[in-house]
Amino acid sequence: MATVIPKYNRIVRDQPQQAFYMVSIDTSGFLDTTSNNAGRISPCVAEDFATPPTTLDESRKISRGALRFKRMLQLLQVRSNVNLVNILTTYAVDRGDDPITKLQFGLVYENDTFLPKTGTAADGSTLTTDRVGFIKDKISEALYTTFTERMQVHNPTANVGLILQEEITAEAVLLASQDEIMDAITVTEAVDTATMVSGFRPTLASELPADASDNDTAE
Repeated sequence: MATVIPKYNRIVRDQPQQAFYMVSIDTSGFLDTTSNNAGRISPCVAEDFATPPTTLDESRKISRGALRFKRMLQLLQVRSNVNLVNILTTYAVDRGDDPITKLQFGLVYENDTFLPKTGTAADGSTLTTDRVGFIKDKISEALYTTFTERMQVHNPTANVGLILQEEITAEAVLLASQDEIMDAITVTEAVDTATMVSGFRPTLASELPADASDNDTAE
């Protein structure tokens, strides 16, 4: 067998290909108190729930989870640009007072060759031997580090659902060790369809905005 190089059309064959990694975080064991450790991690905000949070403390939990999610994305792309795809959030019910129990998403790296394959995990317990380990380390770092930032907080005590701007502090989602946080994180590199983790799927029609208009603006 032979490989024919498409030189005439100037098609470059050795460009790095985008790499797809799948992440699943079991958040069910993370704290759900009213402390700075609460809130777990989620991209959802108060307005996303069918039933908004009923207290200010519950609203602050949601803001902490959103803060951790934001910082996680920042940490994941310190070496290469990355796109977040196929995100799934699992809650017991669609209600702001109920904590998230699982967060799943895909990461498409522009060039994962920039990700280190060796190093020591952030908790010092294990050695990173592949890029999956690096991704896992960065996620656990976001869940263990303390962040403080001004965030939007839904105020359910206001009749009109006032949005506050508060300084929110998010601390470690578990008080034990970063190693226990890492145990809740699963990262898998998808090299073919056989390694795709069940539960990931394209965006559903039901998740898209209801719009009967023709959005095709091509001329």
